[in-house]
Amino acid sequence: MSRKQTAIAIVLVFCFSLSPLAAFTFEYNESLSKASDITLGLTLVTPGVLGLIAPSSDYIAIVSSYAGTMVSAYGIRTVLKHVIHKPRPYVQDGVPLPDGVDPAENYESFPSGHTLMAFSAAAYTQTMQALFYPASTTMKAVSATTWALALGTAALRIASGSHDIIDVAAGAAIGSAIGFLGPYLTYRLLQRDSNAPHILAGPVVGMQVSF
Repeated sequence: MSRKQTAIAIVLVFCFSLSPLAAFTFEYNESLSKASDITLGLTLVTPGVLGLIAPSSDYIAIVSSYAGTMVSAYGIRTVLKHVIHKPRPYVQDGVPLPDGVDPAENYESFPSGHTLMAFSAAAYTQTMQALFYPASTTMKAVSATTWALALGTAALRIASGSHDIIDVAAGAAIGSAIGFLGPYLTYRLLQRDSNAPHILAGPVVGMQVSF
């Protein structure tokens, strides 16, 4: 069995193992739903601490990498929600919708967008720390904080009755993958750039080629 087939098998087993848990849902709670908005916002801004410890020469790479990662995460989240049309846990035949919910989102339950975005930010931060700043104790603390906030967001999405466990698990898996790929591709791109020809401008104009 190839690595790709093995990965697919693991994902399928994971999904099937979670399916019995999907029956465990909570009644909708507007306060907890709003709390998840706050924890998501905190998760998304926490990686900004990178700007305080990174050298100014890294700013462009960090900003473009994080922006690209989060735009990709939001795009994938939006496409999946509109294609899959999974009902929210509180959407039931003959049962009035709870106060405070947006009817336009009744069939946008899969995956959990809050969880996907939060885990993208957490995975992004940890991957940046591991690849670019492995010795930074500050970045390790920031990474741990983003994961705690992301997990809190996921828990609140379930506890608020906005999603079931399947929605949140899918959001966490997809978000983590996107959050890893952004910094990893940036790292590989910068490695390639470091081996590319460089023009040296000064009293003598020349070219430096490194291998």
